[in-house]
Amino acid sequence: MMNDKKLTNKEIKVLETQIRSDQEKPVRENERRVRIGENIEGAIKKMSNTPPISNKDLTEWAKKQREAGQE
Repeated sequence: MMNDKKLTNKEIKVLETQIRSDQEKPVRENERRVRIGENIEGAIKKMSNTPPISNKDLTEWAKKQREAGQE
């Protein structure tokens, strides 16, 4: 459920800390992570501007990612 409440600076700091700690953990075999080389505000803006993806397109993308990972 989405809420329209703006996050406080304290909540943002907590989320940034959690993201950094999650990125330090080793990647599981069945997991892929995307690193965004910018600050959290830029990353959120980039993700919010990303158009939605259909299930068919997502399936094709995942297949290409698996094939690229096996090369």
